Formats: sequence, structure tokens, C-alpha cells
Amino acid sequence: MNTTEAPEGWHTRDIPPYALEMDAVSVSYGSVPALSGVTIGLVRGAVTAVIGLPGSGKSSLVACVTGRQTPTSGWVGLHDQLVASDPVEWEGLPAADVDRPELLIADDMEDAQYLNAAMSPENEARTVLVTTSAAAVAAAADVVLFLVEGRLADAMCDVPAEGIAARLEQLAGRC
Repeated sequence: MNTTEAPEGWHTRDIPPYALEMDAVSVSYGSVPALSGVTIGLVRGAVTAVIGLPGSGKSSLVACVTGRQTPTSGWVGLHDQLVASDPVEWEGLPAADVDRPELLIADDMEDAQYLNAAMSPENEARTVLVTTSAAAVAAAADVVLFLVEGRLADAMCDVPAEGIAARLEQLAGRC
């Protein structure tokens, strides 16, 4: 068998495993850095929360993802269809289409109630990226990325809100 062919009975699609990739993305506003060398990959079908204090670069990250901001350096690859950035609209979205994976984005989410509307078993092709400074929102995500002074400082999974808040405080205190 040729190694470039899938075994008989397997289904293949030309859809990358990531909904979004960022590689060494930096953003500066004049001489002020907002993001510094951020590299992430959002796994398709997962909820990822980027948590940080105000001014940590969360909105600049979302601006790069949505195309409103061109990175000063680095690369952003958006592989999925950007569907809606306003979480209030998420509840009314039809089920995700497996052949056209979707990415939902929310900047500065303060309440986790909208995450439940976005994710359900019939929406496995839907990926969610939220930025927040609220540990309770981050705790509802599958993956939590910590952004401190424009740098990716840590990542966690399956941590309660208290643990996320303590880690953010610890990381922010180091800078």
C-alpha cells in the first residue's frame, strides 16, 4: 500500500486538525508591544479561553484572529469559517456543519452562560475562542491559556476557577 493513501474504509478530508493557528505573532502599537511571539493552535471542536488581566493583549489577539489587525510579525492561519463574534447570537446558530467547521470568537467574555449555547454534541465541528479576565469563564473551557504582558505564560486543562485565579495572580505577580 502507498503510504500517502488512507487504509481501506477510512474517510479523509482536507481539513487541518486546528481551527486556528498563530505562529510567533507579535503586535506593536508604535513602540508599545501588545503581543510578543504568541504561538497557539486551537484544536477543532474545543473551547479555548485566553485569560489575562486588562492590558495583557487579549483584544489584540482577537483583532489578529479576525483580521482587524495585521501582526507586526508572525503568521495567523484561520482554517475554519468565522461565524459569529457576538456571544448573544450563538444561541440562535444552527447546528455546525461537519464539512464546514466553524469558529466562534468572543472578546472579554464576563459570563460563561453563552459557552453552553455554543457547544453541544451536535456541534462537534464548532470551535470556540474566548478572551476573559474572569476565572469562572476560563474554568468552563477545555483549555485555558494565560496571557501576561503580551506573552503566552502558561496553559492548563481541567482546573477549577479558584486554581485559575490563583495561577493568574501568581503569573501576573512575577512580571
